[in-house]
Amino acid sequence: MSHPRNRIAALAAVAIAVCLLATACTGTPAPGPTTARPTATGIAGLPTGVQQATDVPTDVPNTPELRKNVALASCEKADGGWRAGGTASNPTDTAVDYTITVFFTTDTGTVLGTADTTVSVGAKEKKDWTATAALTPAPKTVCVLRGVG
Repeated sequence: MSHPRNRIAALAAVAIAVCLLATACTGTPAPGPTTARPTATGIAGLPTGVQQATDVPTDVPNTPELRKNVALASCEKADGGWRAGGTASNPTDTAVDYTITVFFTTDTGTVLGTADTTVSVGAKEKKDWTATAALTPAPKTVCVLRGVG
């Protein structure tokens, strides 16, 4: 058996260690960096007047066999919004209807508006298409061919 004085010394050492640990956890926090944090007005966002789209479709028809026949050739400002355009080709022997969906975004991917159009293309023919959305464009508005069904 151990001597009672040894047990008391061991208990005292444990008690001191617990007190030191507890004191270290409840001390005053160290001062943080002195650099100023950006305010909400200093954080990059959409330019004044430009708004994010609120009704963005999530279930857009997109069939790879049809999509390969549709080209996006233009992306430009239109009266009251933005317009995308291109061509739809039909390599088959029967007429095809293409439903084309375009998202208009900022250069960083924020969706500003959407548009869709349906174009009927006869057998072995090619047709131009356009899709226009009413929106306030960003300085760098991008047209994204989101789906072809």
